[in-house]
Amino acid sequence: MSRKKTYIDSGVLITAFQGVQSTSIRANSILNDGNREFMSSQFVKLEVLPKAIYHQQQDETDFYETFFSAVSHWATDSEQITQDAYQLPKLINLALLN
Repeated sequence: MSRKKTYIDSGVLITAFQGVQSTSIRANSILNDGNREFMSSQFVKLEVLPKAIYHQQQDETDFYETFFSAVSHWATDSEQITQDAYQLPKLINLALLN
C-alpha cells in the first residue's frame, strides 16, 4: 500500500503542539499516521521555529524539529512558489477562503 503524501503547514503543527482539544487531537492523529509521507517547506520552518527558539520553549522546539526530521519531501523551488502565490489573487478571490 502506498503512503499518502501529505503537506503539513504551520497551522497543523501549532495546533498539534498546543494541547488536547479536539483539533489538537485530530492534528496529532495526522502527524502520527504511519500511512503518511510528509511534505513541507523552509517557509513552514520559518513560521514556527524562530518564535519557539526565541522564547526558549524547548519542548515546542523539539516537537517541531522532530516533525521536520521526518519530512521526506521538501518544496525546493521557492522562487516559483512565491511567484505562483503572487498570481493567486488574479485567479481567485482569496477573501472567499476565510
